[in-house]
Amino acid sequence: MLSTANDKVSFARMLAELGDLLHADRGETIYHPGTPSTSVFLVETGRVKLAYLDESGKKLTLSILNEGEIFGEMCLVGEKFRRHLATAIEDTVLRCITKKAFSDAVGCDMEALQHLLRHFARRLREYEETLEDLAFRDIQARLSRQLLKLSDEYGVATTEGILIGFPVTHKELADMIGSARENTTLALNRFEREGILDKSRYRIVIKNEAGLRLKMQEPGRVAL
Repeated sequence: MLSTANDKVSFARMLAELGDLLHADRGETIYHPGTPSTSVFLVETGRVKLAYLDESGKKLTLSILNEGEIFGEMCLVGEKFRRHLATAIEDTVLRCITKKAFSDAVGCDMEALQHLLRHFARRLREYEETLEDLAFRDIQARLSRQLLKLSDEYGVATTEGILIGFPVTHKELADMIGSARENTTLALNRFEREGILDKSRYRIVIKNEAGLRLKMQEPGRVAL
């Protein structure tokens, strides 16, 4: 099962007017592993990427967050220092809300608490899907699933096919599926030869969604 845009949980209305507004340029780090975990962020406009960063500098993208979504919420359940890297992937406006202010806003509101539980459940499902991919799917299957997810959440219908609606590099795709850039490029080139997609610099158009779904389901040896 793919996590889709339809079950994303928006906090925009609930957290309106709380906290302070911050601006982050495209590519700017919002926080990095080891930063004190004392606040929750709401994406007002733009997009944010959450990634795991290991000691060697290798990244694994965990989530891409849109307007209305929160991140940094693990401070609410005891996290003292950030475990992930948060980066703006386009010019972004954030609302920074202290742990106390967020807790006060939702603590006495049953509907707000249920909202937060749905958010945690979705985030857990996303991470479980990522773990399943890394453990049991090869690069082509992982790439297919990621492209289908991006198409579902950000796809724009064009005469050519479904355009992924924001610029994405081969390295960024590689980080999303836990692969090397070179291997990801090889898989993209194969998909292009087979007529599944068209690609150019920062631009991917999916021409054959059914072909991607077949690639995702094909049994294969895990290859990192």
